[in-house]
Amino acid sequence: MTDASGRRLSLPRVLAFSTLSIPLAGVGLPVSVYLAPLYANEVGLGLELTGLLFMVLRLWDLVTDPVMGILVDRYRSPLGRVRHWILISVPILGVATFFIYLPPREGVTPGYFIVWMLLFYVGFTLLQTSRSAWVPAIARDYDDRSRLFLWAEIISVLAMLGLLAVPAIQAAMGLNVDRFAQVATMGCLLLIFLPLSAILSTVFVPDPPMKGEAEGADRFDLKSVLAALRNKLLGRVLLVEILAGTAIAVTAANYLFVAEHVFKMTDAGASMILMLFFLFAAMAMPFWLKLAAKTEKHVAFCAAALTASISYIYYYIAAQLGTGMFWLLPGAILNGAAFSAPLVLTRSMIADIVEEQTSRTGENRSGIYYSMLTSAFKLGASLAMGVGYLILGQVAGFHPGKENTPEAIHGLLLVFCLLPGILYVLAAIAASSYTLTREVQKSLANSMDPRGPELMD
Repeated sequence: MTDASGRRLSLPRVLAFSTLSIPLAGVGLPVSVYLAPLYANEVGLGLELTGLLFMVLRLWDLVTDPVMGILVDRYRSPLGRVRHWILISVPILGVATFFIYLPPREGVTPGYFIVWMLLFYVGFTLLQTSRSAWVPAIARDYDDRSRLFLWAEIISVLAMLGLLAVPAIQAAMGLNVDRFAQVATMGCLLLIFLPLSAILSTVFVPDPPMKGEAEGADRFDLKSVLAALRNKLLGRVLLVEILAGTAIAVTAANYLFVAEHVFKMTDAGASMILMLFFLFAAMAMPFWLKLAAKTEKHVAFCAAALTASISYIYYYIAAQLGTGMFWLLPGAILNGAAFSAPLVLTRSMIADIVEEQTSRTGENRSGIYYSMLTSAFKLGASLAMGVGYLILGQVAGFHPGKENTPEAIHGLLLVFCLLPGILYVLAAIAASSYTLTREVQKSLANSMDPRGPELMD
């Protein structure tokens, strides 16, 4: 897919590309960890209604995501394949961010939430799909794809650390701010970095054509989605993404509740733990990528998923023994070390599958494939929000902002530990039978051009 004889993209250009992870991180983390509790509790929509709305909106993305993938694959501009889509996503995501992250303190209705979250997810999907579909064109080979997603994930984790520092910094400054002010500050930071990252990436990163796109781009329609779904390799990775995505979303959506009600942490203390969580996520990423380079990507995925599952066993045992940072921190370190690997590796695996599909059909469908991966992650997140919050409220009897019985708090802990732990084990089992290895990919690349895979002129 890229020039095997040429040089890799230079580190400054990789970093320019990776800045797109800043707004994506600003969208992903606060939505699960801060926005959902804000709208459920402080805004007053309630736990069950908030979970239901998040689930319905994310399920709607299952329709819009493939459409975004088709648009990215089909329509070019003088700027290239994806640059114009990234620039278009900025005002869409920016306007929606303002209304979602800075809601009025009174009078927010479900209609308000639905309208702005729909626009929010459209902008997010367009930015994320375009960013991911860019990788097959600028990565040199099997391991270089992992390198690009590694740096993107490192920048993402650093951005998350910056956002998580907001409540801690505000507390250290003696500012008595509530959840509204915390989320509003995050939204303002997102509004600043969104256009800056779009400018840096589109100016300094090349956007070349790719093999398989020139002849087939204008023919893409919804049939391409059905054809993509018949790809067994893609289906395997989508299943893995749904399982891991649901595990991650259950953890994120319930973390603040668990920190406050189970481990008796303050907002500032919970944010500090999250900062350490993502710090260890960044520190561990080179290890997982080195393991993938020494073995295979799916082997490293399995190891990371099983590591994550062990952390939930620790969380449950620690909650029976005590409260406070001392008991919560070791689980957060272990869980954080495993956090980013599944996300990076599945995206790198999709780039390999794009090449495999191009070698067979002569058409490049990177936009559709990555939009489907996004849909798979969102499906998992929607199930976590909708079903998870429903179980919390109706089965466990837990309600934030109210007096909860010990049984309800124990039910919260069970949801937090049991669901993600099982899902990570299932994801590891599903990934273990993935067959597109480094040697297979190398053979496919060589079959596309005797000199090795290369970009079209």
